[in-house]
Amino acid sequence: MMYRSEKYLSFIRSLPCCMCGSQSPNDPHHEGLHAGGMGLKAPDSHCVPLCRSCHTLHDTIGTKSFWRKHDVKMLII
Repeated sequence: MMYRSEKYLSFIRSLPCCMCGSQSPNDPHHEGLHAGGMGLKAPDSHCVPLCRSCHTLHDTIGTKSFWRKHDVKMLII
């Protein structure tokens, strides 16, 4: 079972975008590198705040390209 918490997602929404620093509106982005399979959402504990613009860019160019573009090294655990 994947961890879900609306309270935690509300906290993530209150944070600035982790890429550009925009204050709002921010969406919790479930980083699915380790979700367990295609179509399975990662647990809420794997969320980062992204503004709509950064979230759209992520969805457009893909996970690996997005993080590489921003020179972010994803920790694989």
